[in-house]
Amino acid sequence: MDARAQTELDLVGAIYDAAIAPSRWDDTIDRIRRALGFQLCMFSIIAIPGGRVVVAAQSNVPYPYSETVYLYGKEAFDQWGGIERIQSMVLEEPVVFSDHHGIADLAGNAFYENWGKPQGLVDELVIVLEFTSSMLANIAFGVHESAPPITEGQIEGLRVLAPHLRRAAIISGLLDRQAQAADSFEAALSSLGSAVVLVDAQLHIVYANDKAEEMLQAGDPLARLNGRLDLPRELVRGQLEAAVHSAELDAHGLQRGGGVPVRRNDGTGFVVHVLPLKRRKRVLGGLAGGPVAAVFVGEPNAEINLPIAAIQQLYGLRPAESRVLELIVSGMSAPKIAQALGVAVSTVKTHTLRLFEKVGVHSRSQLLRLARDMSLGPR
Repeated sequence: MDARAQTELDLVGAIYDAAIAPSRWDDTIDRIRRALGFQLCMFSIIAIPGGRVVVAAQSNVPYPYSETVYLYGKEAFDQWGGIERIQSMVLEEPVVFSDHHGIADLAGNAFYENWGKPQGLVDELVIVLEFTSSMLANIAFGVHESAPPITEGQIEGLRVLAPHLRRAAIISGLLDRQAQAADSFEAALSSLGSAVVLVDAQLHIVYANDKAEEMLQAGDPLARLNGRLDLPRELVRGQLEAAVHSAELDAHGLQRGGGVPVRRNDGTGFVVHVLPLKRRKRVLGGLAGGPVAAVFVGEPNAEINLPIAAIQQLYGLRPAESRVLELIVSGMSAPKIAQALGVAVSTVKTHTLRLFEKVGVHSRSQLLRLARDMSLGPR
């Protein structure tokens, strides 16, 4: 494994460590910032409605700017065109400010005049990781006036990390504050409001918290089959097994945590998140049995586009292919996709043909039907 791949793998491991232990977010984003050569970095997860801050991490933001940044929420959105523009951004896709605006556009913006300009910041890159009725998660990087322009290498590096950051943000949203403050990993799992099961590589149940045990005993939506975790109404049979297998192999490649759509016996939808644990043995306490994945059960949320992640997991799509897939499913044409991603239409067509080949379809309509069949919406 070359040095760059090892660095990316280490960063992915750090991201998932931070999903379990939020106090590690500052160190994690600092490692990302330094590895990619940015001046500063800020990462946040905000609960909606209400605006409760679930995670707020910073790297290389000097005092007093580290404190005053939170005074400019609206103005920070305004420099990008307002909250509507933020909401329209493609999830996981790095967006560079200077590609769409100039410094002159920031004149009079309080966030720039009082916060960015005094620090010598001349450009910004932002990634919207999740924007739903319950959560806004994003990460932003600042560029100093002494630094060269943002490079394609920096953007590609963030495209590798963005799916993992998004999954970590979603999982962090499942953790309540009591669990975050728990002294041990097992105590944290016991106090969760969400069901969580730890499994080994063969899906044998190593540990289940009280919420998960209730579901296992009812067989809905989780079930215990000969000591192994089962999803009786998994929308795509075998997806949980594939996701856990991927988590077990995370030392051999950059695997994202998996999202598995399932239904309960009454037909309502749930999402099961698979979080790799292989790199986390030091925080598993005395739990025996070699757990390799934590399986979280999330409440229904149609705004989390997990069918796309499910197809990526099953068919081994590259990040660029999954982004094109997500935009196809949203109804965008090839020219619109090219415009959104900042690439040529021919590049979009190449990704689309590769999508068809990997997924085993021959047209957009067949691709849309596959995504719909995997969705959690009404049938």
